[in-house]
Amino acid sequence: MRLLIWDLPTRLFHWLLVGCVGFCALSGFLLPDTWFGWHFLCGYVIGLLLLFRAVWGVLGPEHSRWTSFPPAPSAIIAHVKSLLTAKPHPSLGHNPAGGAMIYALLITLTGLVVTGLIVLGGEAKQGPLAGLIPFATGIAVKELHEFLADVILLLAALHLGGVLVESRLLRENLILTMIDGRKTTAPGTPPPRPRSRRALAVLSGVAVLVGVGGTGLERLPVLGWRPIGFPAAYVKECGACHAAYHPSLLPAASWRAVMGALSEHFGEDASLPDAATRDLTAWLTANAAETWDTEPANRLRTVSAAQPGRITAAPWWMRKHRHIADTVFQQKSVKSHANCSACHQDAERGTFAVQAISIPKP
Repeated sequence: MRLLIWDLPTRLFHWLLVGCVGFCALSGFLLPDTWFGWHFLCGYVIGLLLLFRAVWGVLGPEHSRWTSFPPAPSAIIAHVKSLLTAKPHPSLGHNPAGGAMIYALLITLTGLVVTGLIVLGGEAKQGPLAGLIPFATGIAVKELHEFLADVILLLAALHLGGVLVESRLLRENLILTMIDGRKTTAPGTPPPRPRSRRALAVLSGVAVLVGVGGTGLERLPVLGWRPIGFPAAYVKECGACHAAYHPSLLPAASWRAVMGALSEHFGEDASLPDAATRDLTAWLTANAAETWDTEPANRLRTVSAAQPGRITAAPWWMRKHRHIADTVFQQKSVKSHANCSACHQDAERGTFAVQAISIPKP
């Protein structure tokens, strides 16, 4: 007979997790940066799914509880040996090797979510940790996040391989069992039902705590970023010919060099009265890249040796835009490489979030 083993919440958790992890892998490894907004969203969903699974592992039905598949090394070794001899022992719920894989997957995914939040807060200055994590920490943790992404792909491949092998040896479609929740077994007493009311109460409490905590963290000032107003003279004089660049896009030395050579400003005479030049130079240097902790400010502190005052000549700028065709910059809505706001809707804020990128189509 086929007995219901995997309840609906467990099956929904499983397939939602598969979908979100699959999309995060696709967007992280293959898709362009403009998809990273969805990458972040799926990361949040994975975090919520892991919180649900932690509660369901205590209050869910028998075969979803942690106590039903403890990571016992001896049992895992015995099960692997049975697979090698092509005589696996059937299990009603998770077999020992499968249970160990579940622990490994969930622990790695937890690490991915935690490191992802740190990277999001430190590098992108977004999410609940944007007010706590400096850019340097976000960049350092990014390497661990990427390593864990490689690990999760390896574990997922091993997991799927194990499922396919056992399905063949046991002559039962184990993928189907996670769709309809039923496995072939001898007649017996159905497993106990989940403690639904208690689980609902705990999950509601967890949701409230996450919501309140996340909202509180989101209200913290973003670390290394601040709102500033642009002087009217800067917008009028500089913005008349090109974008009124956010001052964090060049270091102070470059701004001084630019403002000190306005009579030969990239082939044009952009001279200003002495008082205006002094005031704008003071404002630009006071808000130069060194005074911010955003990714553009940190990256654009390294300028072009040949053209230190040209933002679009900076190594990081050129690397980030190398995949964009010249025809995009030649469009009437863009006109040149220097028109940041044509594609970056938040250029005036100096944040340049990936979600705010909208590249005009030729």
